[in-house]
Amino acid sequence: MKSFAKLAITAASVLLFMIPSAKADSIVYFNGSYAFANSGVGIPPYGGTLNGQPAEFYCVDFTHDIVGGQSWNAVVTPVSPTTNYGATDLDNGTDYLEFAWLLTEESETTNQTTIAEDQWAIWSVSGATDPYGNASTILSDADAQLTAADFTGQGWEILTPDPENAGQEFMVYTPEPSSLLLLGLGLCALFAVKRREWFSFGASRAHNS
Repeated sequence: MKSFAKLAITAASVLLFMIPSAKADSIVYFNGSYAFANSGVGIPPYGGTLNGQPAEFYCVDFTHDIVGGQSWNAVVTPVSPTTNYGATDLDNGTDYLEFAWLLTEESETTNQTTIAEDQWAIWSVSGATDPYGNASTILSDADAQLTAADFTGQGWEILTPDPENAGQEFMVYTPEPSSLLLLGLGLCALFAVKRREWFSFGASRAHNS
């Protein structure tokens, strides 16, 4: 039992070390891919890498154009009700919480019309003309859900290009620390069971021989 406890603590420590933390600068690379086109614009998620690791990006900025193969440095801001949004383009926590809610909805459906409507509503905040004409209703509904569902935006981060860099402001979803820890502890438990089976099998063979 003591061995398992030590193993669990070690695994938890390793996983905590692996959890991505907010960084002053992260390198965003956009490879030019997107989910589908709507009204002549590519709808996220966009493909690329974040600090060299594969990532899916959700654009929340309609004021800047980008092309495939472009990269830039970005400031990372975690989404939460208490975050200081001073480094972001909009500097408005409610906007980003609404975006996080809508993007979570987008990730949970395959209906392209619903995804496009939500995405255009997000872009309308930065000046896009919504081809569906219901952006204000969608944003109002999202705002209402923030309180009703006690939504905190946990796991979402904003990637804002450094002022001297050309690029778009993205949002990206990262695994929650608690999920990673639960995964690690589950693996530890599985390892402990298998270890006990191995020892039992070895003892049985030794006894039978």
